[in-house]
Amino acid sequence: MVMQVYYLIPLVFIAAAFAYSMYVRKKAMAEAANMSPEEIEQKFSDFYAQYYELQPGERIIGNWSGVEYQAPAGTARRIAGGVLNAASAAVIGVSTYVPNVHVGLTNRGRVLVSREYSDFGKRGNYKHLAALDQGTRAFNQDAAYPGQDVGPRPGNPFNPLVSLEFIQLRSPSGDTYEAWLSPQGSRHGQHGFSSILQSLG
Repeated sequence: MVMQVYYLIPLVFIAAAFAYSMYVRKKAMAEAANMSPEEIEQKFSDFYAQYYELQPGERIIGNWSGVEYQAPAGTARRIAGGVLNAASAAVIGVSTYVPNVHVGLTNRGRVLVSREYSDFGKRGNYKHLAALDQGTRAFNQDAAYPGQDVGPRPGNPFNPLVSLEFIQLRSPSGDTYEAWLSPQGSRHGQHGFSSILQSLG
């Protein structure tokens, strides 16, 4: 009987996380009902701005979360123009875990990447990693690597009930960044969740 209770603990945590996210969403919607469109846009940006380095007058209008793409063991790291993933370890530091990431879209069309790092073993810290130019597009696995295996899909650390999707961001200059992102992204002015493919596809 005791063993059966242990099996229920993860389900309880998932249900609690889902209930809390719904509570936060309802609360935010109630607050938004009393705000102007400009105030809503600024509040949206303020919530996500902590992850990125914004230019003066720049605001976040979209945000997607997930984990950084790591090539499967034994597979050569793909080089396409200048893959930012390969350089990220040198910028932020080598770690033994796959870091979480946030990808933001600004009102100027730039795409920003923020990557998790550990501070004395404590995770959950983020540092701005890269800025991709206006005109950056998002490609799914079939468009980026047709017929190729990109490795197993990792679990979603932000919502275990939602599967992550492989995304390659490709800037006009040829720089790319690859990650597994949640299709439950937020975009200012849109009702409900959206994939980054809808905004940058």
